[in-house]
Amino acid sequence: MTCLEAFRELSLYTLYQPVPPFIHQNAVDAYSAQHLHADMSVIQRIFGLMGLCLATEHGLNGYDIQLAHIAKSKDPDRSNWPLIEPQAIEFQTNVGDVLVADDKDAAIRCWVETTWHDWESAHEVVRQFCAE
Repeated sequence: MTCLEAFRELSLYTLYQPVPPFIHQNAVDAYSAQHLHADMSVIQRIFGLMGLCLATEHGLNGYDIQLAHIAKSKDPDRSNWPLIEPQAIEFQTNVGDVLVADDKDAAIRCWVETTWHDWESAHEVVRQFCAE
């Protein structure tokens, strides 16, 4: 099973969970951050990491993160948004780990936390972006 197939299967679970907390947003952000590539737009590159930062460092749930994404997306001047470059990172946790976990909510939280940790080189840029 590919990562995308595993993510789609996980989405069948996450999309049926309560809103809030809307854990699906956390899964989307972790998956996005782990699959960042050069063909992605600036918003696609930064929003996954923004969601991980808001969840891990600010304790926001997926619903509140989605609202933060919506608010940030209304910024009329995106020319100053940081362009996160893809990196070769060996992630501690991935969607496959979450899919086989008995407690998927706990596994998603672990996935979010470890993926944010693994993107340590981008922390300051993402924190500044979240603060603006």
